[in-house]
Amino acid sequence: MRARGWVAAAAVVLSTAVLGGCGSGGTGPADGTAGSQAASSAAPSPATAVPAEDEAADDAATCVASSDVMTIVENADLGLADGRMAEPERDGWYELATRVLGRLPSGGDSAVQTAVADLQAAAPAVAVGTFAESTGVGSPEWSQAQADLGDACEALGTPLTIAPFTGG
Repeated sequence: MRARGWVAAAAVVLSTAVLGGCGSGGTGPADGTAGSQAASSAAPSPATAVPAEDEAADDAATCVASSDVMTIVENADLGLADGRMAEPERDGWYELATRVLGRLPSGGDSAVQTAVADLQAAAPAVAVGTFAESTGVGSPEWSQAQADLGDACEALGTPLTIAPFTGG
């Protein structure tokens, strides 16, 4: 029950972060009325206005969500190492981590999205109710992609953070 509440809270935080980065980007005044011709002509055209700040905000939200994936993995590893869970339970947490990871954006050209795509390739999402021999979490490919993601998020100013919370 405790874990379910944490996952729900993480989903709310992630949704808020992603939606917060998706502002309207309108060119009219703050009162919502149409701007003057001069104001319209000063605004960048939509073709050139895929703002880097929007991509950076999306990547920052992806870094925060990736931190949650890494937190799931770390806590599962700690639980196994401390003898509080068996390998099948740890593997279940890994499978959950792959499903959360599978929902993160990875189709862009940014370093963050490229690293997420590499993580997704190393550990593809395992569907609920299916058995996976290995999730790929912890593989050399996973480790390299995780390091690349850490570097990309650090360069963006949103470093990956892991919050260990299991144990006595």
